[in-house]
Amino acid sequence: MAFIRVPGNSEPDGASEEWFEGRGGIKLRALFAPSMTTPPRGSVIVCNGRTEFIEKYFEVLRELQQRGFCVFTLDWRGQGLSDRLLANPQKGHLESMDDPVNDLAMIVKSIGDRLPRPHVLLAHSMGGCIALRALQTRRLEVDGAIFSAPMWGIANLTPTARKFARFVKSMGLGGWFAPGVAKVWRRERFKRNPLTHDKTRHALSQALVEADMRVALAGVTLGWVDAAAEAIEAFVHPGSLAHVRIPVHVMSAGEETLVDNDSHDLVVKSLPNAVHVLAEGSKHEILMEVDGVRAKFWREFEELLVRMGQAARV
Repeated sequence: MAFIRVPGNSEPDGASEEWFEGRGGIKLRALFAPSMTTPPRGSVIVCNGRTEFIEKYFEVLRELQQRGFCVFTLDWRGQGLSDRLLANPQKGHLESMDDPVNDLAMIVKSIGDRLPRPHVLLAHSMGGCIALRALQTRRLEVDGAIFSAPMWGIANLTPTARKFARFVKSMGLGGWFAPGVAKVWRRERFKRNPLTHDKTRHALSQALVEADMRVALAGVTLGWVDAAAEAIEAFVHPGSLAHVRIPVHVMSAGEETLVDNDSHDLVVKSLPNAVHVLAEGSKHEILMEVDGVRAKFWREFEELLVRMGQAARV
């Protein structure tokens, strides 16, 4: 099966689309692409956010290749072109955040011979929740991690809404849409969008969905809300992240409206070797932002590599 193609979004050099089977027989789509330098500087494992998919990260993956890294990413179960989990394919659903954690760990292990060390995690939004959970539960071992607007808290998720989601899921109705969410994907207008100030990158992400509506995803289910909240709550248990001693950089978006930036402060305080910076003037999707914001991200990425090298010499 070919990648989804639209003008201005060329795939990474040497990229291969690969398929794996996750728990429950779920078919998972992944991408591997080699470094453009010899020898490679290492490998970057890219964990994208909710509603996202491989092709949306082609620009990021090419940039990583040009920086000398092999790259790997995947479509999480329930989104992209991986198997959907409910009869309505546009429902954003997960039973547990541990399911994509297991998928990630399984695939990385299976292609480990193609992912030279050091390993760097680059995780955005929901991918940041999955990636941190993988580190917390020791199911993934990497040498450094950088998080873009990680979903370590959800904006406007009240305790009452959390209890309601848990109750409904306990009744076997976790596949219901959460109240107030979109029931079907519609093209998002650029004006007032919560994701980016970059009109071209925003239009590209919309064009990719229109080019293949199988990747379209609407709002979340109550089961997804419960799964996300359960994972998030585990991050603030005293000492639960004390063993995650690798260098970590966390970048929060200055104009964030989707995730809870206060949660970044709490998690960073629990990580022994973390740096926290603010991307001023950025909406949620830092890596899909205007060039000036993205340049700040890439400076943080290079600084992380410096710190990783220093840690390796200790």
